[in-house]
Amino acid sequence: MKKLVLFICTLMIIISILGCEPYTARVIITKYPDRLIYIAGYDTALDLTGGEIKFFMSDRTTEVLLMKDLVNSVRLSHEIDFDASGVYVVRITNHNGKGDSFAIQVVEADYIDNIISQKLEFE
Repeated sequence: MKKLVLFICTLMIIISILGCEPYTARVIITKYPDRLIYIAGYDTALDLTGGEIKFFMSDRTTEVLLMKDLVNSVRLSHEIDFDASGVYVVRITNHNGKGDSFAIQVVEADYIDNIISQKLEFE
């Protein structure tokens, strides 16, 4: 009886190992998006252009993909208010819950105007 139980357990382990497809073990951001600063009241959406994500798979393979191409296959979670200045965290997770995050900043238009004015004064 013990041999039968051991055989069944061994068989189930072998079947589960052979039947498993690689899964995402870890996700990291390898390059942040080109835009990390937004203007309050002017910008209305997050721009992921230029960002890259690296997926580390359970079979030790890796895959680097562009953030903008992943919008439909990953979950973006954030509470960005494009009308209020502040620093906001954007979290990107895949269907396994693995993910990484980065911060963006929303600034007032006056802040940008002041920077441009100061730069012009020094030129």
